[in-house]
Amino acid sequence: MKSGKFTLNMFAIAAMLIAFTGCSTPKALLFANRDWHISDYYGQIIDRDTTYRMTFGNVLIPVPLTIVSSADSAAKYPGMNKFLSDILNTVHLDSAQILFYAPQMCTMFVKPKKDTPPMKPSSISSPLYDDKPYTMWINEDDIEEWIRKPLEMYTYTYFDKRKRRLLIVDCYDYGDAPIAQITIFQSKNSLTSKMNVPDALRKAFYETHDLKYYIRDIEFWAHNIEMRRWRAIANYKIGQEQKLRNK
Repeated sequence: MKSGKFTLNMFAIAAMLIAFTGCSTPKALLFANRDWHISDYYGQIIDRDTTYRMTFGNVLIPVPLTIVSSADSAAKYPGMNKFLSDILNTVHLDSAQILFYAPQMCTMFVKPKKDTPPMKPSSISSPLYDDKPYTMWINEDDIEEWIRKPLEMYTYTYFDKRKRRLLIVDCYDYGDAPIAQITIFQSKNSLTSKMNVPDALRKAFYETHDLKYYIRDIEFWAHNIEMRRWRAIANYKIGQEQKLRNK
């Protein structure tokens, strides 16, 4: 009788462990499998058939630039699949198609299956065609139907002190299609060290400025966060140029 109870208890414990640990298995990533190159003329990253052009802003771009845009390219960096899967899960974009991730530029572009879920953003920038669009920060008690309009950019932020990671997701239209620009500020840890991503020109994963102590470096992070907003707005405008060019 005792052994029977023991067996049943063991099965119950095993079931609980599966329930708690099952979500830790990295979800299969969906890549667009596009070939990308850096244009010296534009100072932008462009895919082979010029469907997409994106800017990283007025910064030096490492040569060569590490670009993860396929399962094969991700496999070069141990732990990359787990890292990206966790990020997409955190920002509620598990099913999105990855156009590319450039670790040294702290940036990933993805195409959501449809526009992002109607969740309350941290800020809204509009109208995007202006030289300096107005940005409105959202309060906890703001009640609205959170459905983004074509001339708006919704921004979502996710900070995890334990993982020493700050994610900023800017959602806007690239041409007529929704796109999510994910800025990944990640402090160096055992997983990022295992990936062996080259630290050329700009650090791929921050070591000097540790997000665990972000208050100490608040001015540094504030500058990077604000620069990322203008990169997103610039990429919206490039998307509009591409739309006119393709007509």
